[in-house]
Amino acid sequence: MKKNPHFLFSTLFLGLSSLGVSANATTATSNFDVTINLTSACQITTTPTAAFTYTSFQSSAATFSSSFNILCTNTLPISSIALDSTSVTDDATNLAYTLTLGSVPTAGTGVAQSIGITGSMAANQSGTCASASCTNASATNKQRTLTITY
Repeated sequence: MKKNPHFLFSTLFLGLSSLGVSANATTATSNFDVTINLTSACQITTTPTAAFTYTSFQSSAATFSSSFNILCTNTLPISSIALDSTSVTDDATNLAYTLTLGSVPTAGTGVAQSIGITGSMAANQSGTCASASCTNASATNKQRTLTITY
């Protein structure tokens, strides 16, 4: 009877395996650094709603209270948050008002921070209006600017 050469090879391999003969496994390791370059930033994520309702010569001030959110990199120092002007006379209605910011954070937290803003329009102003009611839609100075310095 002729012996199968594959049978002999398989038998030899199984025999060597059972004796514990195996290839030596070798490993090598190396450490490396991950470099991250972070550019810190702040942004205004929501804007306040600033709206007055006023009747000429009213006996009490008209006011509003609102807020806006800022988002700054965690622990980033905030130098200031400011309005471009805190005292304005609207050039369409000729009504004067003031704006005041609430407590301003000194550092970012990585999450939205709310800042209050209030407005006050003094009593006893006449205003300018050629009809029963007017808005300041045509005013050239109705837009205010918030600036975050960090």
